[in-house]
Parts: sequence; structure tokens; C-alpha cells
Amino acid sequence: MVTNRMWSVQTPLRQFNGIPNEILNKLEKKHIAWERYYDLSSQKLGELVRYPKMDTTLLTLVNQFLKLNLAAHVQPMTHTVLRVELTITPEFQWEDKVHGYVKPFWVIVEDTAGEYIPHHEHFMLKKQYIDEDRTLDFTVPIYEPLPPHYFIRVVSDKWIGSQIVLPVSFRHLILPEKYPPPTELSDLQPLPVIALWNRSYEALYQDFMHFNPVQTLMFTVLNSTDDKALVAAPTGSGKTICAEFAILKNHQKATASSDSGIGIMRVVEELTGETTMDLKLLEKAQIIITTLEKWDALSRRWKQMKYVQQISLAFHR
Repeated sequence: MVTNRMWSVQTPLRQFNGIPNEILNKLEKKHIAWERYYDLSSQKLGELVRYPKMDTTLLTLVNQFLKLNLAAHVQPMTHTVLRVELTITPEFQWEDKVHGYVKPFWVIVEDTAGEYIPHHEHFMLKKQYIDEDRTLDFTVPIYEPLPPHYFIRVVSDKWIGSQIVLPVSFRHLILPEKYPPPTELSDLQPLPVIALWNRSYEALYQDFMHFNPVQTLMFTVLNSTDDKALVAAPTGSGKTICAEFAILKNHQKATASSDSGIGIMRVVEELTGETTMDLKLLEKAQIIITTLEKWDALSRRWKQMKYVQQISLAFHR
């Protein structure tokens, strides 16, 4: 309010230049909720201020005011953790002289009573993506007794009156068991290394003859299918080799469709966090090492980046 030199109860149109003060005063005396302005035609707006010459101007400014549409999908990850996929759709006309090239917003998750904020984050809406949906993926804690809902509030960092609240109901939410039992290891015969059926691959494991129980159990899923898999096992139980099964399977598919031979030499690169440089690394590397934060920043615009779309295997440790 200090920056804009106005009160929050005044009409949001005061943040635009060029509207006579007498027009703004007339609008404020009507005490009409801002949401109703989107339903008014230019003629109705002109009649509202008794100044028909301003009808088109007022309609243009109403359509330029920062308006967003929200949709959320929630999925329980555990008994106490909820994954939220929030889709943000801009629904206003971008004008460089009014909006510049980027608009900052805050996403705030509130509990039922509005007393606790389990999650908040800052995001930037850029002009070049004004015609695209923006998806944010985050997790929030949930507690017993399960609340009826949470509220997701998206608020402009600069514009007074630009905010939208989306209630997320938990009525039909089915939570996993509080203490789910671990997957029992099947009574399998230890799988021999020669099951890889590739001498180059077998040479990587020349220090032993058989894979351990965890690796034996996961081998078929990781080395023979394209299914997603979660491997949760204690330190030292051989999870890294499980990841190598998937890498080798992915490599085998690549060599089967090209003339690159059966060698296992791969170009490995580490992302830097600088978009231009990272796109060049993606172009020439077969294996990428990165943090979740760097990959998230790079892959948000995956529809415009063909090299991001070509990623065929992702592994997080």
C-alpha cells in the first residue's frame, strides 16, 4: 500500500495510469466486489461511472489486471506427506508498458483455520510464457485428525487486489497405512552375473559371481522392463548396482538402434545451473549428473527443449 500510495480497500484500478480521479471515486462509492467487474461489458462499465466515453478504456484495464486460474491435484505420498500439483493459468492481457516482462507471485498453503502455513514459495511469471500453464510440484505435511481441507493462495508480490484462493478438499482422500510393512525379499536363488548376457557388462562385476538378494529381486524390473521403480534399502545393500541395471538396459536399447557397437563408453557431463551452457551439455552427453534443483529449473520448459524431451532414464539417489 505504501509503494502504490493507496489503501487495499480502494479500487485496484488505481494502479493504472490515466484514469481521472472522479471516475475512480465513483467506482469506489459503488462498493462492487472486484470479481464482478469481469462479468461487466464495456457498456455496463460506462453506465456504472456515468461516463460512456470511458467504457472501452475501463474494459481494457480490467482485462489487463493480473488474474490467474488455479487447479490442484493432490496425492498422498505417505500417511503424513501430501504431494500437490498446482496448475496456474494466466487469464489477463499482457501489456509491456503496464506489466514489464516479469511478474512475481507468492504461493501460500494455509490450514483450515488460516493459522498455519505448511508451505510457501515464490515464482516468476514471464511474458514469453503468458499463453502457457505453469505447473508447480511440492509436498505439504498433513496431520491427524485429518483436516477437511487446505487453502492454496496465490498472491501478486506487487499488485494490490491480485490474489486467488483455491480450497483443496480432503473429503475423499485415502491415506496409505501409517506404518506400511516393507516388501519381503523373495526366496530367490542368487542371480549369476552372467545373467546380463553381455561380456562388456559382466566385466564391470568381475569381483563377484552373484548379485545379492536386493539386486536379484530388482533385476528383472530394472533390466527387462521400462517400469518406474522405487528402491528403498539400507546403506550398503547394493542400491547403486540396481541403478546400474537400468543404465545398462537403457544403453543396450540405444546401441540396438544405432551403429555404435557394444562398447559401454559414455560421455558424462554435470549440469552447471546456467541454462545456455546446460543445453549444450545435454546435446553432447549420454549421461547427465545434476541436482534436483538444477534439473527442475532446466526442465520446466521441456516443451520447447527437444534435448530435454529425449531424456529416457532418470535416477535420483
